[in-house]
Amino acid sequence: MASLHRWTLAHPWWVLLLTLLFLLSALSGTRALRSTTDYRAYFGPNNPELRAFEQIEHQFEQKETLIIALQARSGDLFTPRKLEALRAFTEAGWTLPYALRSQSLANHQDSRAEGDDIIVEALVPDGPISEAQARRIRDKALDSAELVDRFVSRDGTVAAVVVNTPLPHRDLEAEVPEVANALRALFRDFEQRYPELAFHASGVVMLNDAMAQTTAYDMRHLFPLIYLLVLIGLTLYFRALLPALLTLAVIFISSLSAYGIAGHLGIVLTAASLASGLIVTTLAVADCVHLLVSWQKRINAGDDKRSALLESLRINTAPVFLTSITTAIGFLSLEFADSPPFRDLGNIVAAGVLVALFASLFTLPALIMLLPVKLRARPASHVWPQRFAEFTIRRQTPLLWGGGAVILLLSAGIVHNRFGDNYAEYFAEHLPFRQATDFINERLTGMQNLQFVLHAPEPGGINEPEFLRRVEAFANWFESQPETRKVISIVDLHRRLNRTMHGDDPAYERIPDERLLAAQYLFFYEMSLPQGLSLNTLFDPDKQHTLFVVLLDTIESAQLAALNQRALEWLQENQPAGFYDASGGVGVGLMFARISERNFNSMLVGLAVAIVLIIGLMALIMRSPRIGLISVVPNLVPGLMAFGVWGYSVGKVGISLAVVGSMTLGIVVDDTIHFLSKYLRARKELGADPARAVHYAFDTVGTALLLTSAILLGGFLAISQSAYQLTAYMGILTAITIALALLADFLFLPPLLLRLDRDKPRA
Repeated sequence: MASLHRWTLAHPWWVLLLTLLFLLSALSGTRALRSTTDYRAYFGPNNPELRAFEQIEHQFEQKETLIIALQARSGDLFTPRKLEALRAFTEAGWTLPYALRSQSLANHQDSRAEGDDIIVEALVPDGPISEAQARRIRDKALDSAELVDRFVSRDGTVAAVVVNTPLPHRDLEAEVPEVANALRALFRDFEQRYPELAFHASGVVMLNDAMAQTTAYDMRHLFPLIYLLVLIGLTLYFRALLPALLTLAVIFISSLSAYGIAGHLGIVLTAASLASGLIVTTLAVADCVHLLVSWQKRINAGDDKRSALLESLRINTAPVFLTSITTAIGFLSLEFADSPPFRDLGNIVAAGVLVALFASLFTLPALIMLLPVKLRARPASHVWPQRFAEFTIRRQTPLLWGGGAVILLLSAGIVHNRFGDNYAEYFAEHLPFRQATDFINERLTGMQNLQFVLHAPEPGGINEPEFLRRVEAFANWFESQPETRKVISIVDLHRRLNRTMHGDDPAYERIPDERLLAAQYLFFYEMSLPQGLSLNTLFDPDKQHTLFVVLLDTIESAQLAALNQRALEWLQENQPAGFYDASGGVGVGLMFARISERNFNSMLVGLAVAIVLIIGLMALIMRSPRIGLISVVPNLVPGLMAFGVWGYSVGKVGISLAVVGSMTLGIVVDDTIHFLSKYLRARKELGADPARAVHYAFDTVGTALLLTSAILLGGFLAISQSAYQLTAYMGILTAITIALALLADFLFLPPLLLRLDRDKPRA
């Protein structure tokens, strides 16, 4: 390595040429780089919950919906003008790109009997609406179990328009904004025509659109913020602009190469994996700082530029190499994650970290040799590392025992963490999608749901009274659960039709007594529906399978999974096996609940593998098994304490936080490696005892560790400002881990070394 470093400093132009060739080769991969805003990307193609969900979408025409809420700014919606606006908007919903169906209480098919015939007509008729008609519509709508809490709020101030827009999925990145932008244009038009109404949009299409918005927000705001933090921090420390600019050059090379390599690997970027560029940008700083700080120390000692660089490279190459490898191992352990975007995140960051390793060891020194880089000497009074070292030596016993007590106390908070994911809360509160979803959840209908496919014994069996009574019993059980907002089933329609055919007598709002009658009522109702409306969303063409939907209050994923399990147990105890699917219900919220739990369990395996590899590698390279074992403590306790702090303060662990343990292990080990490498150098090369070795480690690397930790902390706190909460929470927890790791390395590792690395008495 010494020969290679001498060649680098003697031939800087060749190094820059090789760097440029590598960068161009890596960047050629960006031509194949694609991104997606589809939430399904978080689930592998063989994910059982996703496959079951897609089967229901296909069977019952549930794919890609828009849920639009029309809110009366004053009074309720049941005035002639507002009802006309609702009718007009429902009709306009048919004109949206890919629209297959547009439904609201305006075109809800109200039924009445004339003799033996069923007359079906829209609840809001065509033409002008009188005050009397508006009152009649209000009474009908608010008295309808099918409409209340689904298409109209209980107080009548909010109505929903549900537009089914099954996208062709030929180019989702164009199709989603096409629908979302058309809807926003429709909002602007209706807001001008009807200022007394407010409009809110949610649903699957808007969820995918929100993911695109968060990605664009992060790219516009977070990258410049991190670059600015690095530029200001390094310029202030070195009191020179050029070292900061050279560090930014390494950052650019590393992050751009990482994205290019992702393209070569065929990775499809998501809102989660796009954060890899931000993480690489933050991590690439550390290697440069260690080299520059050591170089500055040699300049202070009177060395010329070349000699100072050679010495800096000599003492930093091994720890920089080891920290980069261990960081890469930590991120590569994300391969154990069950969710593909987090596997992609790990691969991209690992590639960027390895590029940063070579850029800092070769490209950075070459640039320093070519450019007039000058570092001012630090003042002689800059002696805090020595004073801090003396403090840890004098207070080693209270620091060791007190630190151990703090570690145990904070780590105990882990038990307060619980699994909790709500996909609507993945987005910052300032985003329109989050605001609309919260509004619809609160004022109109539950956005979370569970869907069950219930099976009749034979075709046409959904009209059998015995089957309908089984569905009714299941609905009654769900309505008794505190999480349930509303149950939607075929029983509601049969009850209404039976009441209609008996002179609208409330006593007949029940399941028909005979299968033939039920089949006739349903047949005549279907035949009376206008073109474009059908009951395919409720049952299949053979009338053997029906969709049973439960709309829920806003609950966390763990509660959702528990509710589904209770429902499955009730079915097992009260219904025959052929009546329901053995897996229970499906739904987007439940899919995220299951993937979060599997992600966490699989990452425990990944974390164990990473720990074994990192500790073994440290012991091998440092040639000291004892030091390798000692390093276990400061490497593991920051993550334990961070999750403990999270348990005390937040207590909810979602899909993204499951990967933080493995991810941060590779980061926090960096400080330990740099400290231990200098400690071992003093012990072996200088023959120092443990106390003098601690002094030497603080003196040579203390400032660099403080500076790199501050930059890493600032970088991940910047990432915590992401509009995508999965990325933001990951940034916050990683920042907490880095801060605790610095404290562990400064206050707990030195006393631990002094206690466990004592010299054996000579014979």
